[in-house]
Order: sequence, then structure tokens, then C-alpha cells
Amino acid sequence: MAFLPNMQEDENRAEEAVGGAGRSRGFGAGFLLGVLSALVCIALFVMGWFFAQWRTDRREARSLEEEQRVSVLTAPETLYKLNEVQGLIEQHFLDEVDSKLLSSYLFKGIAAGLEDPYANYYSVEELQSVLDSSRGEYFGIGATLMADAKTNEIRVLEVYEEGPAYEAGLQTGDVLCFLNDESLEGKGLSEVVSMIKGYEGPFTLGVYRPEMEEELQLEMECGEVKLQYVQHEMLEDHIGYIRLSEFTESAVGQFKEAVDALQGQGMEKLIVDLRSNPGGLLDSVCDILDEVLPEGLIVYTENRNGERQERYADSKRSVTCEIAVLVDGNSASASEIFAGAVQDLELGPIIGTKTYGKGVVQQTYTLSDGSAFKLTTETYYTPKGQDIDGNGITPDIIVEDENNTEQVEEDGKNETEGAPEELKDEENGTESVPEEQKDEKKDAVLEKAVEVLGTGEAAGR
Repeated sequence: MAFLPNMQEDENRAEEAVGGAGRSRGFGAGFLLGVLSALVCIALFVMGWFFAQWRTDRREARSLEEEQRVSVLTAPETLYKLNEVQGLIEQHFLDEVDSKLLSSYLFKGIAAGLEDPYANYYSVEELQSVLDSSRGEYFGIGATLMADAKTNEIRVLEVYEEGPAYEAGLQTGDVLCFLNDESLEGKGLSEVVSMIKGYEGPFTLGVYRPEMEEELQLEMECGEVKLQYVQHEMLEDHIGYIRLSEFTESAVGQFKEAVDALQGQGMEKLIVDLRSNPGGLLDSVCDILDEVLPEGLIVYTENRNGERQERYADSKRSVTCEIAVLVDGNSASASEIFAGAVQDLELGPIIGTKTYGKGVVQQTYTLSDGSAFKLTTETYYTPKGQDIDGNGITPDIIVEDENNTEQVEEDGKNETEGAPEELKDEENGTESVPEEQKDEKKDAVLEKAVEVLGTGEAAGR
């Protein structure tokens, strides 16, 4: 039996040999797996680097391509051609040239070439008019003028109570014919507005009144005009009503004053009417929404590089009651920001018809001589990411308004000294609905909002 220990030792050595081989194989497999993992990581890193580089190269290539497209404005061949045209005008044009007007339309042509319906060039005088309008206070006669697309006549769209034009007897629908002894036939809207504002002291405005088929001469003088963009009243069942006609700087304070007044009368629910509101300033609609929304995102914008800017409401809102918002096809831009935020946060129903669908932001850049160039720079989105541009806001409750058939024209087709829409009496010189017709032309959209808030349907949202 002496051989048994030797056999045991052999078995032990055999097991050790087998175990060593197993450990060797395990080590080899682990080493191979580690190498493969490292290769995968390196491959992913390289792929990520190439993807990032591709995006950078693509962005740089796009920027270079855009720079090359824009550089056509200062290319030698462009300047040569411009010099050729100047020579033709100097040698052959029949009439005298208004060099200031010619220069202005040169830049307006560049804006038109962008195929951006909201791009525009403003002379120094036009820019001042735009800035005055956005503030809600301006120097003028207190009337909104428009160019008739069919006849090219300059017509009075609105006359503001207590303004110089109102005091002189100017009425909605009047056609402007001459200023002092100078005919206005064939002149553009911007030019006419600049001519009116350019007068120091009294002047005579000649108008034609179609319904009376008579020509009138009205004496007036430009002065400071303050516009009212907010109207309010208390309806039945303690439902407050605020009509907001445009989002200007002054509209913010007027909205807060309206809320305070209605709350003083015991307001329990609120209707905000944004029908025919063409929009206005982004800052202004955000300031007003800050009074309505709970703390959180109001709206965000993105530029062409995907860079995002967000606007937030704080927790100090003044309106905490149930709310309904009225809209129509003329509710655009800032109005859609308001309606979209209320809809996304489910603060109340949006009632009426689909909105206009302007979801882009413009920036106005002042140039070296005091003039300015405006172009579209960003797209904006509602808190939940609704893309409004070209889509609009679809109401929660669709109600057609048979009394409102006008549509918003593209920016640049209509220019105004101001832009509120106010109800005034016939004796004040503007159109109004006769008392006997008011019952026949009921406001179905407003009635629906009162019904919804009155029955508490909005609270279930």
C-alpha cells in the first residue's frame, strides 16, 4: 500500500495542473473581453468625435454658404450694376428724383428679397412712428390710416376719442385727398403719415366722405395722443370681462388697473378677449401673463442655431380665479402666446375660432444713421412645445363669430399710427352698431364663455 501516497500526489499535481490551465483560460478570456470593451469604447468615442466634427463642419459650411449669399450685396458686380442704374436715372429719368426716398426703397427692396413677410426697413421718421405706437403714446392726429389695396387711396380706419382728428371732425371711412395745398394722390401710406407728423402748427386736411358724397376741409394740429388698449366691465354672475386690443408697453399697466378695478367689484371669474388682437411686444405679453399664470414657463424661443431662451412667470400673480380666453382668426403673435400658455397650463378654455398662426419673433436693429432694419430671428413655442407658426391655436371650444369677417393682412401691407379697436358712438365720428341692431347681432363667442364659466364647466379642465 506504499504506492497510494504517490498516486495521491500525482492526482494533486494533476488537479493543480488542470486548475492552473483553467485559471489561464479564465485570465485569457477576461483579458480578451477587456480588450474588446476598450475597443468598443474607443470606437464609440471616435464615432462621437466624428459626429460632433461633422455637425461643426456642417454648421460652418452653412454659415459660409450664407455669408457668400449675403455678400452679393457688396460684391463688385452688384456695385457696378448699381452704378449703371444710377447713370440711367441721371441721364434719362423724366422727373426729379427724391434721393432720400430712393435710398429708403433701396433698403426696403433688400428686405423684400429676404422673402420674409415681416422683414422691413424703417427710415428715421418711420422708426419713430413704430416706437411711438409700441409705447401707446405718440405725436400725431389720433387716427389709424390704411392704404386701400384696390384704389391706393389713404382711408381713415379709426379715430381716437379726444385726439386732434376727433376734435376736428375726422370720421372713419374718410378718404384723405390733400394736405394744405398738396395733393396726396399716388403717395404711399408711410409718406402721408410722415407728411402729417412733419407739420408744425395748424394745417388743413382735405377729405372726401363717401356716404355724404362731399369734400370737406378740416383744420387740425398734431399733438400728444394716448391710446387705450384695455377695456373692462363686470358681466353677470361676477364674471369680469377684459378686452385687450394690442400688447404694447402701456397695455401692461392698463391691464393691471382693469384687474384691480374688477376685483374691487367682486370679480370671481374672468374673460380675456383677444379677438382681432394682432399681437405686439413679447415683453408686454410676458408681463401680462405674469399676472395670470402660476410660477413656471411662459414661452420659449429658438434661433436658427437651436439656441433656446425661456421666459418665466413668478409666483406673485394677481389673477387666481377661473379664466376663459376668446380668440379668432385675427388673434396673432403675442395673442397666441397668451392663449397657448393658458391652454397648455389648463387654466381655462380657449373659445372661438382657430388663431392666425404667427409664431415667429422679429428683431429691429438700429443702423448707423438712425434708421433701422427688422427681420425674423426666432421661432417661439408654448410651454408644452406647440409650434404656432403656420398652425395657430385651436380652441378648446369652437364657436363661429358671424360679426367678425375681416382678416389680418400681412405685416407691411397695413401701417397705422396706433392700433386699438374701440367701440364709439356715431356722434363721435366713427362707425357703431345702432341700438336696434345690437340685439340682432349677439356675440355668440362671449355668450358661450359666460355660459361655460357660469356653469362651472371650466373648472373641470
